[in-house]
Amino acid sequence: MKTFGAERGWTLRLEPGVIRLKGSLLRAGLDGQPGDLPADVVGPAVDVHLGQVERIDTAGLAWLAAIQADAEAKGIRLRYTHAPQAMRQMLAVYGLEGLMPVETGLD
Repeated sequence: MKTFGAERGWTLRLEPGVIRLKGSLLRAGLDGQPGDLPADVVGPAVDVHLGQVERIDTAGLAWLAAIQADAEAKGIRLRYTHAPQAMRQMLAVYGLEGLMPVETGLD
């Protein structure tokens, strides 16, 4: 199990088949953070657990979209679970629901 990002107000913890995000996915904490899927993540499918994400802005959504694109390029399918309401609303506003599969009913 590896953890990243703790000094930036959020953490990304890798577990087998799961990426757990916690904290605030905001521009200030994501500036300069690469939008690459951590190298230790293996597919074919991985759940991205967002139940402990307290805040997210458009920069956080863009960072997740970059990770999504990197995963797709590597043949790994991501599924977002326990997504915060703010994220679901932004996906709808920007018409991105089809880009990032968010599992509903897991709040």
